[in-house]
Amino acid sequence: MMVALESVVQRADELLQRATLPEPMRRQLLDDAMSFCSAAMSDDELIATLLMAAVQNIAFDPDYERAAARLMLLQIFREATGAFAIDYATYFPRYIRDGVERGVLHPDLLRFDLDRLACAIVPERDHLLPYIGLYTLYDRYLVRDVETQQVLEAPQALWMRVAMGLALNESDRNEWALRFYEMMSTLRYLPSTPTLFNSGTPHHQLASCYLYDVHDSLDHILESAYEFGMLAKYAGGIGTAVTKIRAVGSPVRGVNGKSGGLIPFLHMYDALIKSISQGGRRRGTMCVYLEPWHLEIEAFLDLKRNSGDPYLRTPSLNTALFIPDEFLRRVEANDDWYLFDPLYVPDLTEVYGREFSEHYRIYIAKAEAGELPQRAWRKVKARELFLKILASLMETGHPWLTFKDATNARSMLKGIGIIHSLNLCTEVALPTNRDEIAVCNLGSVNLAQHLNEDGSIDWDRLAETVKVAMRALDNVIDLNLYPSEKAKRSNLQNRPVGLGIMGFAEVLARKGVSYNEPEAAELADQIAEFVSYHAILTSHELAKERGVFPRFAQSEWAKGRVPIDTLDDLERERGEPVAVDRTMRLDWAMVREKVKQGMRNGTVMAIAPTATIALIAGTSPSLDPYFSNLFSRQTLSGKFVEFNPVLVAELKRLGLWERVREQLIAARGDLQELDDVPEDLKRRFPTAFQVSPEAYLRVAAKVQKWVDMAISRNLFHNTRRPADVAEVYLQAWRMGLKSTYYCFVNPRMQVEQSTVRVNKALQRPKWVVQTEAEVARDGAVCSLDGECESCQ
Repeated sequence: MMVALESVVQRADELLQRATLPEPMRRQLLDDAMSFCSAAMSDDELIATLLMAAVQNIAFDPDYERAAARLMLLQIFREATGAFAIDYATYFPRYIRDGVERGVLHPDLLRFDLDRLACAIVPERDHLLPYIGLYTLYDRYLVRDVETQQVLEAPQALWMRVAMGLALNESDRNEWALRFYEMMSTLRYLPSTPTLFNSGTPHHQLASCYLYDVHDSLDHILESAYEFGMLAKYAGGIGTAVTKIRAVGSPVRGVNGKSGGLIPFLHMYDALIKSISQGGRRRGTMCVYLEPWHLEIEAFLDLKRNSGDPYLRTPSLNTALFIPDEFLRRVEANDDWYLFDPLYVPDLTEVYGREFSEHYRIYIAKAEAGELPQRAWRKVKARELFLKILASLMETGHPWLTFKDATNARSMLKGIGIIHSLNLCTEVALPTNRDEIAVCNLGSVNLAQHLNEDGSIDWDRLAETVKVAMRALDNVIDLNLYPSEKAKRSNLQNRPVGLGIMGFAEVLARKGVSYNEPEAAELADQIAEFVSYHAILTSHELAKERGVFPRFAQSEWAKGRVPIDTLDDLERERGEPVAVDRTMRLDWAMVREKVKQGMRNGTVMAIAPTATIALIAGTSPSLDPYFSNLFSRQTLSGKFVEFNPVLVAELKRLGLWERVREQLIAARGDLQELDDVPEDLKRRFPTAFQVSPEAYLRVAAKVQKWVDMAISRNLFHNTRRPADVAEVYLQAWRMGLKSTYYCFVNPRMQVEQSTVRVNKALQRPKWVVQTEAEVARDGAVCSLDGECESCQ
């Protein structure tokens, strides 16, 4: 028995040595794992046990995250190749051929020089991926055999497979595959989830977002359901306007009856979306948008509540409001607001700004004069309705608030059509009509991978990344498998792309700047201007090489305009200044002259949530701050404990980590409660709820200046009074933002902590070992990887 146990220890130690872990860490993991081991364990079972031991230790020493990542790699290698090591030079060509034969890879991948690409793979880049990123790739992204579900793909093979898929139409496909691989494998740029899922596979649906406008006829409502199902089947996130659907009680003249209204059809869409999950890889996802003058607005506000009639709830749908300026002006003035049945005011969805206000006032006059049926309209106080909206938002996280007039007035495609809604995650703004479903493919630059050792930004490196990323995004338009002819028609005519950024909070942390400080907004301004500048110039250069997008002549680009110029349009519509400065650092006069000559893409930028790809890259999502300095993240792949890595490094550098780590757990990642932590660190590392709303809005407004579409802007509130939150959203509107996203409210109560190390007063028995789930429960909880992962 002793010999058998020694054999298990030896095998386990060999595995840990393969993972190249330091001696003290190996000894600790051996000690932790041995009580769960037996002589009969296979190597696969043994590595799973060691991995569990590493994960359990992450909460108390984040260095074990590296151990977990290395062990996760061994597990992936073992499943993909049958061995704990991998030689990409021989494995990769074999994998491509085998994948094509199994029907999981596109046959055109065989047209590449596989040996050349295999030799270019850099195995060491597997170690750039964090444990949570590797596990997410393993759980949902790596290619598997259809029947057995065995993983066939190693991480570097994923990057090269995606790169090849994006380079299929390039004249020098091998060279561009290598350039795309370089960007992705170094985590400088990551495309969105659908592209990572499907690039290089037989089902080449690479686009992230689809936008539609449901019209007021049963034929179109049911036709839309079919379109939504097909889009969701291939990993598309959907945003759709439903304002045109007539209200409950409206006459249906064709059958001499009355309409059941908006809610039953939304309930139908909810059931449809819930039924589509892509085998657990990704939920079907959809957001429905309503303008707040719709007669059923109050029933719409209740759709996400946890109580009440289930037939009047839509738990799987997201909801959002597309708010005209007229409503918010009436909120400020404490004026009346009129609700209408869209059957009687059909043109309100097709106008914005001053024209909307004129039409709206005409309908008010008709209503008061008795020219509209009494059941077709109702008068409420604008401020009272706004507070109801905010109460629902704070309770359920919905509806998200987006701004119709800013979105349309600041559109570079306003000459092409009206924008009726945004996308699933509120950052894509494109015109739609009955015959066209708008499409946008997304990707994001990882700012944290563009820092020099001294914390300065490598601007030349960033410019190169933007140029390569824009080419990859443009390629998606022609390579995409379109689930709908309406989507194909729209995308080929407008050719929109949405380049975004992530890792902003990590950049601030590494530069020693607090998100609360004005310097954070200034840095966001500078970065967004630079990315926008090079994205626009790259699209112009692509137009010279490949031709302009077909509707270029109808766009604002053709007039020599750039996104910051549209602030003037919004001011004209409102008749008052937009509260954001116009500072410019780069040569925009030159850019204006160039874009007049041609653009390849109707849009170039959108700041998506990047919830999942930021996890894969091991950086902070989008423009958001760190949620907390210690928290658990709930994703479709499971629950993971996370620390702010920059803070941990600082605490270790100061020799404070061992002293404060348990206090940090007890404080749920809040440094303000820790006496031993220097004030400078408390300043630099606030939690999301300690960042002021003004700071969030400053950053977003500065970035929105340069972004031709929109920004998915989460907001975090300490207050629980809707009246206090109202001013934040009114200020977002005044500053010219096009949208906001999730509303997070700091909870009044926290789950009571139960670990012996953290809460000594509980006198928990010393033999009780804290599980990862308990550590997660003890910390703050963030679940930003929910529906928003459909964008990225």
